[in-house]
Amino acid sequence: MPREKLKATDADAEQLTARHPIKVVARRTGLSPDLIRAWERRYEAIEPQRSDTKRRLYTDADVEKLRLLRRATLAGRRIGDVASLSTKALAELVGADELAVAQAPDPGPTRPTRGSAREHFEACLMAVEQLNAPALESALAAAAVALSTPLVIDEVIVPLLEHIGEHCRQGVIRISNEHMASATIRTFLGPLVMSANMADTGPGMVVTTPAGQWHELGALMVAITASAAGWRTIYLGPNMPAEEIAFAATQNEVAIVALSVGCLIDERKLTAELRKLRRYLPEDVQMWVGGSGTRNYQEILTSIGGTWIDSLDGLRRELGKQQHG
Repeated sequence: MPREKLKATDADAEQLTARHPIKVVARRTGLSPDLIRAWERRYEAIEPQRSDTKRRLYTDADVEKLRLLRRATLAGRRIGDVASLSTKALAELVGADELAVAQAPDPGPTRPTRGSAREHFEACLMAVEQLNAPALESALAAAAVALSTPLVIDEVIVPLLEHIGEHCRQGVIRISNEHMASATIRTFLGPLVMSANMADTGPGMVVTTPAGQWHELGALMVAITASAAGWRTIYLGPNMPAEEIAFAATQNEVAIVALSVGCLIDERKLTAELRKLRRYLPEDVQMWVGGSGTRNYQEILTSIGGTWIDSLDGLRRELGKQQHG
């Protein structure tokens, strides 16, 4: 066999020899061991071999693919979209992404990328799957340090809640995991509402959930988003009767009452509460309603002069119209 071909064959064999433990792989790739295991389990990104003692062992080819996957996610790619690509296809995709960034005009001061937000999302999801509340608290705190508050909400918390809800319905995640995540996120968001709601000037907004609605994460995020946009928000917490909402709105002379509705339990009760609230509110106070439980309520809202808000981005658009209208 020619010397050159022998050398190439030996190099190929070395690439495919599993000899790296996960701690070494973590140092070489910049990924945490937990994230590497998550990508293996959920996305089958790589398939490590096992030692006689059942330790994971990785090849040079595995390490190279993980490096490319990290670069792809840092560029904004979703791991689920790229995990199944070959190393060659990944290298081409990453090269094209990085070339496009290099050729783009200078955007000025940098801000956290969606890729970095995705890493925080993955860390949070891993903590939820492990039913590890302290780890979730730490992951959320790390996200809050690295990212702006809107980015933490839009790119970490909202996708996390959507993922948990969908996988809980499919039976992939247990109810206990979902409840732990909700409680921990509630604890995380509470201080953000208090710190964001310091202004006593500007247009006013009451934020709450209607009677029978105890899921308040959506309302908390609405209050934080509105405060960040310069609104004077009065957050009432969950499960508020129409009479009390109207009293708070009148007492504080607000322009808008914003209601968040999660899972819909009693459709007739919610309809009655919305109609009652509209009767109790002054005519010049707008009523905005959003959340996953209201997607089929647009007709009812229109009939009582309410506004349906489809997302936090939709909320920001409507707030901008109010401020510049």
